[in-house]
Amino acid sequence: MNSFNQNKNCDCEFCKNNRDFTLPNDIIEAVKQGNLVIFAGAGVSTESRSVYYYTLYEEIRDELNIGPEANMTFSELMSEYCKQPNGRAKLLRKIKDRLDYVNSFPELERTASNFHREIATIYQITEIITTNWDDLFERKCGAVPIVTVEDFVFWNNPERKVLKIHGSINNYGTVIATKEDYEECYKTLESGIIGSTLKTMLATKCVVFIGYSFGDEDFNKIHNSLIEEMKGFMPHAYIVTLDEKAKEKFKELNFTPIITDATYFIKVLKEHLIQMELIVPDENFEDIYEALFLVEEEHTRLSGAFNVKQNPEMILALSYQDGLIHSFERILAMKKTGQYSNPDRAKIMIHDYGILMQEKYEKGVYHDVAYIEGYRNGLIHFLINGELDQLPCYYVLGYEEDIFNFEEYQEIAPNSKSLHPESYNYALKIANKIENKTGDSVFHHTPFL
Repeated sequence: MNSFNQNKNCDCEFCKNNRDFTLPNDIIEAVKQGNLVIFAGAGVSTESRSVYYYTLYEEIRDELNIGPEANMTFSELMSEYCKQPNGRAKLLRKIKDRLDYVNSFPELERTASNFHREIATIYQITEIITTNWDDLFERKCGAVPIVTVEDFVFWNNPERKVLKIHGSINNYGTVIATKEDYEECYKTLESGIIGSTLKTMLATKCVVFIGYSFGDEDFNKIHNSLIEEMKGFMPHAYIVTLDEKAKEKFKELNFTPIITDATYFIKVLKEHLIQMELIVPDENFEDIYEALFLVEEEHTRLSGAFNVKQNPEMILALSYQDGLIHSFERILAMKKTGQYSNPDRAKIMIHDYGILMQEKYEKGVYHDVAYIEGYRNGLIHFLINGELDQLPCYYVLGYEEDIFNFEEYQEIAPNSKSLHPESYNYALKIANKIENKTGDSVFHHTPFL
């Protein structure tokens, strides 16, 4: 067990449920082995009380003038709503309107996706199951949605996947909401490929249920059917919940309750992984924004300072800066997938690009050499979370030291022809092909090699 105390006794709206807990070793080991599956329910999404003050269930119930004493299940209530003329269309519209409203207010969307953004950079979590209709796992975690049988063409791909067993708002025909939908869904889960995949994951992986309560209709039905099929051999699972009575409720099942907030649970898990140097801290990504801005400014400065025909060496410096820029942009764009949170992967990329750079050098493709050097330096800067003033923003092939700023480049660039004659002549040939006779055109290296 791993104890972790990060809660500073804050009672604000966002932190009041961040209860300290002991993180089981089973979960840490499962993450390390890529064997942890998150099974997410409505409590970690747009139906959270921190997003809407009232749930879809409550909204529909009030619209139908049905009192709480009716004690209808979610699916029964949705079926009742659909009995009215065009009821199914109205229900789908209501669902869409709720999600659109959240997406139209950045504050609400940030709140609804807190959990998803935290989980995004844990690259070891590649398989997620959800009963939610929204597309937050796709948009915030870079997950490939598996909704229909046809989608299974992507299942064996290395990208993160989310198995959406109750359908998706991006495919209205797949939405599971009514009692009739539920019955048809569970028939399909009993015999179809989606159900087989779901059962295999629940039966062979370490599963953490998050965003559910013991009274959830869909949770109970899925879990009970699996218990019956596994006949006592279902592996141990965990449920993250704020229900103080969870230990009593789950004592007959092979579950361990973890009493805390869902997003806080992921934050604590992530902190353990960072301390074990298994993932790159999220702070590294935040610092890249400032580094990107700096290099873009220097790129603009260099482009306007010299005439490319008179100073062909600037082509290699611009290529180098393009490499830096593209490296930073890709790191930020791919953050949600978790790929760049893997320090070992980043190190392998740096090594492999070094080999490719040597191959380009031997072939005399010097603008590619400069570009790759910039790309590699971007990866290194990200990995070590380097200081901004230690980022080499300029480049002259043949000069062995880092060039950090424009003033240093001005001193060194005039020597580029003597430092590396071959690359200077190579850049001169490119400059001479530029149609603009004034030489004011800006050379740009595209993100291809």
